[in-house]
Amino acid sequence: MTWSITGIKTLDEPMEGTIVIASFSVTDGTSTVSSDTKLLEADAENFVPLAEVTEEQVVDFVKAALEEQADVFEAMVAAKTAAVEPQAVDPLPWNN
Repeated sequence: MTWSITGIKTLDEPMEGTIVIASFSVTDGTSTVSSDTKLLEADAENFVPLAEVTEEQVVDFVKAALEEQADVFEAMVAAKTAAVEPQAVDPLPWNN
């Protein structure tokens, strides 16, 4: 599963550029589930300035905030991929 950050929202409290909400997507290459979550309170001792934060770090913040629900999102992606999807018919039969 691949986790991506699609957006962030910040506040300047308790520190300037504190990420408080992250939007994310989880994909297996076939199916994708997207959502957002409120992150856990920033840790002043391990604070990473906004200009230096990486996507990998924010993904870790999201997973920490979601706790066991991170597994639920991955299961939702797997279930979408495993579901039988109807196939599009192209060209349409009457256009032959």
